[in-house]
Amino acid sequence: MKLNIVKRDQDRIMMEVGDEGHTLLNLLQSSLLRLKYVKMAGYSKPHPLMNKSILTVVTNDGKSPEEALVEAAENAKIMLNEFLSDFEKQILFTEINREKQAS
Repeated sequence: MKLNIVKRDQDRIMMEVGDEGHTLLNLLQSSLLRLKYVKMAGYSKPHPLMNKSILTVVTNDGKSPEEALVEAAENAKIMLNEFLSDFEKQILFTEINREKQAS
């Protein structure tokens, strides 16, 4: 992943994100938009053949865009860990039921 800050103001950051697709950026955008102090979060791909996107985050309430990005990434990590835990439990449950049915 390549990151490059293109523009930075007190409440706005525009960052170039290279070598990442929609999967990570959609997750990050969704997590950012759940934060009450984020006014706007979005990304765009300047050209389909270019391997980079521009992520823009605008905040209010005296919070910096960097704080928002860190909190959003941490929240996304927590959600993914919860998903992984629940998924592993479901796999184990399915295997146990399959073994019971086989015997």
